[in-house]
Amino acid sequence: MKPAHSALEGATLWQDNALTVARYEMTALEKNILYMVMASIRKDDAPNTIYKVSAKELMTLTGEQVRASDLQKATKKLITRYFETILPSGNMLQATFVASAEYITGQGIIELELSQKVRPLYVELKDRFTTLQLHTALTLNSKYAKRLYELFSMYKNLSDKTFRIDVQELKERLDLIDAKTGKDRYEKWTHFKNRVLDPAEHEINGKADLSFSYEPIKRGRSVAQIEFTVQYQRGAPIVAYEGPNAAVFGRLTMHFGLRQDQANKVLSLHQLTDINKKLHQIQIRIVNNELENIGAYTAKIFGV
Repeated sequence: MKPAHSALEGATLWQDNALTVARYEMTALEKNILYMVMASIRKDDAPNTIYKVSAKELMTLTGEQVRASDLQKATKKLITRYFETILPSGNMLQATFVASAEYITGQGIIELELSQKVRPLYVELKDRFTTLQLHTALTLNSKYAKRLYELFSMYKNLSDKTFRIDVQELKERLDLIDAKTGKDRYEKWTHFKNRVLDPAEHEINGKADLSFSYEPIKRGRSVAQIEFTVQYQRGAPIVAYEGPNAAVFGRLTMHFGLRQDQANKVLSLHQLTDINKKLHQIQIRIVNNELENIGAYTAKIFGV
């Protein structure tokens, strides 16, 4: 049986580079909701256009279960999320992404209205913009992998795809440093590397239309900068697994962070009942926040 399909499959997302490098905090589900809105935006839409996001369609595209309570919680948070960025004019913009958000009870639909300040950053694009693949953006599990995928996508059409960034600046963009107190969530380099960079590298390099590597640059004994090298895989195919185990393949790659080759190996080496049993056990650990790198742990459990 073939998996369900969405009209948005294969969609390309567009945003101004000012959003790509903006500072803000957002959960993975909130990002996915915003990606769905981005896929629906048209340049000639009225400023007060209401965009609808369907839980059913989101589940079809991500392969993940999305509960009504999850949507309601995400909606409540999304209207409070604000970003801070420097515009091409040199002005600093502080604004919210969403002006209003309404959860339609019983229908599994969210209605969202973009803020008037953010809307031009999606439609009034000239020469400083980033393009993303909706499929990739949605199926990256980590919120940090999603943000880094956006950042690297900004470089994929440039001739020089190697760049350096201060560790402090990158942490600020990811909102890892409290703007008020200055407290760093991952002050130690090893923590930042193990909990942000390495999991993102595993996910992006296994799922995206690009890959990256990085090298820490020290100043004295501390890591001051990171040198990233991006490789763009133009026209990289998205493998659609079809067959009786398509749903399990989707869960392995989209929710449990395995590469497609790893998921294929799991399906060839293990019985379906054994796979589901182990995934249930892994899911319990995910819910209890016991795992730092879901993909690496899942690969270890299945021996791939």
